[in-house]
Amino acid sequence: MASVTVFVDDAVCGRFPPVCAKTGRPSDGRLAVVHDVQGSSSVSTAWLLLLLVLGPVGWLMLLVLAIANPRRSEWLTVELPWSTEAMEHLGALRARRRNLWIGAAAAVVGGLVTLVASAQAHVGQLYAYRLVAVTLLVAAVACAVGALAAEWRVGRASVSVGLDASRRWVTLWGVAPEFAQAVRARQTRSDLPYPSP
Repeated sequence: MASVTVFVDDAVCGRFPPVCAKTGRPSDGRLAVVHDVQGSSSVSTAWLLLLLVLGPVGWLMLLVLAIANPRRSEWLTVELPWSTEAMEHLGALRARRRNLWIGAAAAVVGGLVTLVASAQAHVGQLYAYRLVAVTLLVAAVACAVGALAAEWRVGRASVSVGLDASRRWVTLWGVAPEFAQAVRARQTRSDLPYPSP
């Protein structure tokens, strides 16, 4: 994968060659990539869900994070040329990530319900309840690990965006080399003073 730097107006308006930013093939659609301009200090979706799954301890940690980081986010939306193939791949990865997080949450809830039910069980049934609770806990951990791996794969299937300190230039990481070459070729034909790669 490659990277390329473009003028912020071109990025926001989607003024790019008709080449898919991810595959390097001709594009037949667009993808809006949203970037938090304030930085990456906020809690990502994966960590947010993990803290929610942890129950009261996670909720308390979320409260502390919200109080410690009260800033409002500022968002930059970049319109990229995209292909149906890349969109289907990204959509499948996002669906897998969502399903794994749902599975982790369901396993945690099931484990808690089983533990509560075991309090009213007879001594002979206690072993079965505990075995089910441990199995559900292991399933929750496996789903959470799978979801974090899926989160990483979603990041690799998308494009990362960075805004420089002057707020004039946007750098796109993880783009196809063909896309980067097409953008640079367009920049050399343009009168705009693009930065050198």
